Amino acid sequence: MDKEANARASLLGHYITKTTPKIGIVIKSVSASGMSRRMKVINQDLYDITDYIADLLDLSANDKGLLIKGCGMDMTFWLANAIAHRLWSDDNEAPEWAYANGSAGRCLQWQVI
Repeated sequence: MDKEANARASLLGHYITKTTPKIGIVIKSVSASGMSRRMKVINQDLYDITDYIADLLDLSANDKGLLIKGCGMDMTFWLANAIAHRLWSDDNEAPEWAYANGSAGRCLQWQVI
């Protein structure tokens, strides 16, 4: 099993479930230019799932968190949406709570911490 599939199985099996559907995104640092951020991801039970997310999305990560680069976007929304997209690639697999209110597509319930 590859890293993405293993991360997906672990996340759906233990860390993001119907009983723990929320994640928190912690912004650990912002670059001087504002074009990148380091973020950690925790689940509802406050377990750090950053390494699983790095494997799921093939992102660079270190002890300060995932490296997210971008310009003119909400990086935290992008991250939450990317996680949901990779977890539920088929609409039939997505639980009802995974749909964001009013957005185009599905997204986890998340908040910036």
